[in-house]
Amino acid sequence: MSTSFYHTELSKALSEQAFGLARFDICRSSSPHEATASVTLLEGRTIRITLTARGYQVRTASTDEDQIFESIEGLLQAVSPAYEGRRREALFSRLRSLS
Repeated sequence: MSTSFYHTELSKALSEQAFGLARFDICRSSSPHEATASVTLLEGRTIRITLTARGYQVRTASTDEDQIFESIEGLLQAVSPAYEGRRREALFSRLRSLS
């Protein structure tokens, strides 16, 4: 079975953001039109992120509705304050290495 575009893209997106995650696992998907991952945030909470043609989706417990984001960064910034802190640290570290 070949890997779908969505599976590849979600795996790549999460790998690029691994500095701000405790862990992630791409779930086996039965549909070539979406991919889902179980993501453990730095705060210890585990969420499920799904990538479809609509974007990156996460179900919020407070409203029991899917929130859709254009980027994985936007989604992670919305659900994890610790991710935002790590992202900022990584950015400043890269900027310092340029000087």
